[in-house]
Formats: sequence, C-alpha cells, structure tokens
Amino acid sequence: MKRLPSAIFLLVLGACRAKEPSAGSASSPPTPPPAVPAPVLGFVDETRGATPVEGGILRRRLVGEPATLNAVLQSSLPEQQVLQYLARQLLDFDARLLLVPGLAERWEVSEDGREYRFFLRPREVWEDGSAVTSADAVFTIRQITDPKIPSPVFKPLFDDLELVEATSPTSFRARFRNRDALHAYAFAMPLLPERRFSGRPFAKARENRAPLSNGPYRLSSWKTQDAIELERNPRWSGPPAHFDRIVFRIVPEEAVAYRALVEGTLDETWIDQSLKERSARDRRFGACCRTVEFYNLDYNYIALNNRSPLFSDSRVRRAMTMLLDRPSIVRNLYHGSARIISGPWAPDSPAYDAAVTPLPFDPSAAAELLDSAGWRDTNGDGTRDRNGREFEFDLLSSAGAKTGSEIDQVFAAELARVGIRARVRPLEWATFVERIDRGDYQAASLASAASDANPDPFPYWHSSQSPPRGVNNVFYSNAAADRLMEDARRELDPGKRRDIYHRLHRIFRDDPPVVFIANASQKYAFRRRVRGLVTSPLGLYGFWPGPLAWWGIPDDSVAGGRGQ
Repeated sequence: MKRLPSAIFLLVLGACRAKEPSAGSASSPPTPPPAVPAPVLGFVDETRGATPVEGGILRRRLVGEPATLNAVLQSSLPEQQVLQYLARQLLDFDARLLLVPGLAERWEVSEDGREYRFFLRPREVWEDGSAVTSADAVFTIRQITDPKIPSPVFKPLFDDLELVEATSPTSFRARFRNRDALHAYAFAMPLLPERRFSGRPFAKARENRAPLSNGPYRLSSWKTQDAIELERNPRWSGPPAHFDRIVFRIVPEEAVAYRALVEGTLDETWIDQSLKERSARDRRFGACCRTVEFYNLDYNYIALNNRSPLFSDSRVRRAMTMLLDRPSIVRNLYHGSARIISGPWAPDSPAYDAAVTPLPFDPSAAAELLDSAGWRDTNGDGTRDRNGREFEFDLLSSAGAKTGSEIDQVFAAELARVGIRARVRPLEWATFVERIDRGDYQAASLASAASDANPDPFPYWHSSQSPPRGVNNVFYSNAAADRLMEDARRELDPGKRRDIYHRLHRIFRDDPPVVFIANASQKYAFRRRVRGLVTSPLGLYGFWPGPLAWWGIPDDSVAGGRGQ
C-alpha cells in the first residue's frame, strides 16, 4: 500500500467544543431536535439508479497546507486529495480494490513477471492541449527513481527498476530486476509533463505549485493557509465530473471545521467520536447534515525510532506495546468503534492474520521486560536509567489533536507508572511532517493512510528502506522479517503470498517496530446536499472515481431549505 504520513486518521484532529445551543426558555418547553439519520457503518454506493445533478460548488476540507502539488514529491494526505482532481493516473483502483485502466487503456506483463508494457489512450491531453505521451511516463518514473529526488510515496515501489523506455509516442515498457507479483501496483501513479520540467531544477519548478492538469479539473488559485480552488478543465475528455468548481478550505481545527459544515461554508469534514456524539444532539446538524461511518484499511500507531538507544531493543518496544491500554482506548475514546490490531495491516486486509492476537495490556510483564533490557531505576529518582541515561523522550504529535492527544496522554500516564517520562509535544503540521519524513524524532503519533490496495509492507518496514531511500522512518531492522518481505514479493501465487504475510504478521507482533494501536472506523459528516457517495476499504477517496462521482443539489431544494 502507498502510505501517507497523515494526521487526519491517527491524530483525530480536534480542539475545544463549540458552545451548545440553548435548550429553550423556562416558559416554553424545549424544541426536540430533528431526527438525525443513523450513520451507515458499512459500505455504501449512492450512485446506483441515481441521476447526477450537474453544476455548483463543492467545498471540501484540508487538514493542512500541501507542501507541493508535484505528484512525484507528494508525501501527505492533503496533497493526495487535491491531486486526485488534477492528475489522472496511469492505472487506478476501483472500489473493489481491483486495478483498472486510467491514462493507460491496457497493459501487458511478460511471462517471467519482470516486464510491463503500457499503452496510453491516444486522445489524452494536458490542459494546454499538448498530448500526454509515453515520454511523460518515462520522465516521471525516472524522476521517482532519481536518488537525488525525494519521492517517499512512489520511490520504494520502483527500487529494483532496471529499465524504462518509450516504445512509441503512446507506449512504453518498464523492466524490473526481480519478479514481483505486485509490481503492477506501482503504476497507480500520476504523470508529469516532461517539457515543463526539462532543463530546470526539479525541486524548485514553478509547476510544483502551479501544476499542469490532465484530469477533470485544473488549478484556479492557491491562497496560502486559506484555500485552494479548482475549476473544470475544458480539455478533459474522460467521464465528466459534476461540480463546476471545487474549493478546498485549509481548516486544521476539528471543531472549526464542524462549525463551518453546520454553517454551510464546508460540505464535508472528517469528525472524531466526540463530534459524532455531539452531532446526534445538535438540532442544527440534524437540519443540514448527515454522518457516514465505515471501516477502511487505515490504522494508527505510535512510531518508535529504532535507531534511538531507548527503542533499539525489541524487548523495550514489546514492553511499550504492553503499556498502552488499547482495550480502554477502544472502549472509552472510540466507544467501541475501533478494532485493536497486532500488525501493520487493518483487519480487512488479506494480509492480516486474525489468529495473531494482540499483545495484552500488562504493565507488570512490561516492567519485567524493561528490567531484562537493563532499564532500571538505579539512582532512586523514580525514572528508569541505563548506562547513565534516563528513560525520557518527546512524543510528537500534530497540533490541534483531540482524541489523538488523549491517546498520547493515556500512554504517558501509564509509562510514568513504570518509571518512564514521555513529554507529549504537539507540533505545527508542516514541522511535524518534516520531522517524521527525515526520522528526526524519538517517538511520534502516526497513521497508515492506505491510498491503494497493495498490502506489501516492504517499503515501510524492510531494513533497506530507511530514509532518505524509503519510508521506513522508524528504522526497523529484522533479518527474518526482511527475508519474508523479499519472499512475498517474489511469490506469484496469491495463496502462498498470503501465507508468507501471515508468518510475517507474527514477527511484527512479537518484535514490534512500533506500538500498533487500532483500526478505527472512519467518520465523516456531509451536508445532505452532497450525493453520490461510495465507500470502499480505501475509504471515500483512494479509488476511482471516488469523490469525482459526487454531485450536489441546491440547499433550498430539500426539506426546510437547509439541506437534506
């Protein structure tokens, strides 16, 4: 899976609650809130039998400012969300997690599984009218594989690329050194226009902030820390998207986004458990909005930098997992709408082995593991130490978190009881992502935001994939796990590959690289005017057409004149 360092899924961004509306005066009985439709916990498809309405504006939320709109350089969820409208991919995933044609109308795989040939649709063009060609595909892949260019999402997927070359203006081939059953997943990727970047510094190109579109929308404006606006791309030849304009508002604070939704300046936002409960009591929400809730392939975890002397010993990392009261977190913070995990996949992934039970919450056993690793309180100050070093560290998170901050505080409190000091330190979004990407931290609250169906853990946990080469930003290294990850890539039989993943799952549970927490249900709130929603294990966004199939109806066309 392509994984994006995304605070939206893990950190459950949120701030103080807005003041609740008055229930009414003493002289008149309070007006009961309107009935709020029950959230749907499961997969939905609102496109079946429906006739989309064309036109209007969709106002979406970004939790942070994109650092770039260069598809090769992208590293966060806000970038991916905007690029989905601007950049058509070579291949896509559909809602069933199957690869489907995109810019490439078809592809072929050699018998040995090492060579792929792609054939582009002949009438695809960039917004300036120039053709999308195989030269663009070759250029994009060569930028991804250039060791001087950071491409954390895509680079690990091409790490054994041997050759890429155009075979005609609309076809190219890519050959890998080794066979890998999942190589095709690498080509679920956008393209860049070669002629716009050729001969110019790639990392500083104007197009990184003003990209040339080959998708259904093009960039209209970008106001820093405010909004990104898109308009229809008149050159787009694919299935029409339904809104005239898309406005992405940059709203880090969860409570602020909730108020904007109710007031009508946002049409959708991710919400946490507390806001879900608040929405059920809020008559304003009931009059305008609805909630959609489902499980996807995302999960959250606390990253432990394995290079740090604090976390280099697997016994310590195992103890850290046993010191996080995950059953209590699921019960009290998620109110049951989350599933504890024991490895780097969500339960709906075929790689996940349900027989690998999570490590228990067991502070006594954890203390024994810490003792055996040499971390004891030798000077009587209440904090464990080893070789003159106190066991204390900063636990980084993204500023504005609510449930995520509560998880961190629960963890810090439990650590303190066994003599470990963890300082919860919120950071501004851009600083947080930068620190994580370069491995400059000791511990941090993170999430796996799956943007495709590939369960391959190699890019994230193989010892060869540490920064700057890859995205193993916890610097995990386990020889047995490395061998299994390599074996899984070579195995073409799906059943045998699944068995390898299940063996690997047990290693990740017993020698955990991080503290795996839970696969929480995803909760979104929408203005009822937004129609055409489809959910999948990739969520609302990570597949084709995803949000490009949404449409809207006027607010005044539904009950009460305020949405439905």
